[in-house]
Amino acid sequence: MSFATEIKNELCKNESDKNQLRLLCMGAVFAMNEDSGILSFRTECKRAADHIEQAMTAINIPCKKSSVDIRGKKLYSVSLQKDSVDCELPDCSDDDAFGIFLRGVFLVCGGAGDPEKGYQLEIFLHDENKCKRLLSLIEEHGMSAKLSTRRGSSFLYIKESEKISDILTFMGAMMQAMEIMNIKIYKEVRNNVNRSVNCEAANLNKTVAAANIQADDIEYIFSTRGKGYLSEELLEVAEIRLDNRELSLSDIGEMLEPPISRSGVNHRLKRISEIAAMLRIEDGIKE
Repeated sequence: MSFATEIKNELCKNESDKNQLRLLCMGAVFAMNEDSGILSFRTECKRAADHIEQAMTAINIPCKKSSVDIRGKKLYSVSLQKDSVDCELPDCSDDDAFGIFLRGVFLVCGGAGDPEKGYQLEIFLHDENKCKRLLSLIEEHGMSAKLSTRRGSSFLYIKESEKISDILTFMGAMMQAMEIMNIKIYKEVRNNVNRSVNCEAANLNKTVAAANIQADDIEYIFSTRGKGYLSEELLEVAEIRLDNRELSLSDIGEMLEPPISRSGVNHRLKRISEIAAMLRIEDGIKE
């Protein structure tokens, strides 16, 4: 089931009185397409079609519900004569009234992408003037959306997760609004964990790369001059590094007796590298 269908299923509530039913139906009528005096909409969501048809029947708006199979997909439609209904916008100055009106609009022509993949809510009114009128109402009620066109049809869209959650809550789809926020929180936690893991991996790679260079220097000194060439304190660090290339400088410092700081270990390894560089020069080996 798509996320848009889940939203519509949640929006299919039982409006409690005829005024609410009228607002829902006016939102649906506003969003319907017109062709030769017939208003209609088509949807994959059976519950949305049933809900609109039942609401219209309850307030004596004559309409017809039907279904058709297209390429193996069942689509449901509701249609009515334009002259059988008042197409004027109702008074939506009250937040609750506009929420129900907008619910009717979304049931007819709303869509939403899977929040796991991205955040996008769309309202396909097709007509630019209708889009502008609805956008004005949305903004009057403290929300926002953007107007765009696709293949010559106008629509409104929202891409920010918080704004999508706000408008879903406004329409009455609180559970799906919470789902978006839960997914956002999960994504943020997952991204933070990934960043931490990547950072640790990068630091480990740097440690291993530096350790390999240090080990090469130590092996050169041992193979060309012997272990006795190094002082006792340098030899102690050299042998630990050679046997434990994955260890951090702090870890090496803790293994010494007595333990020394990270900077102390770094100083000794630098001294070993300087000695190796000097010996290679003496031996005529170019870096």
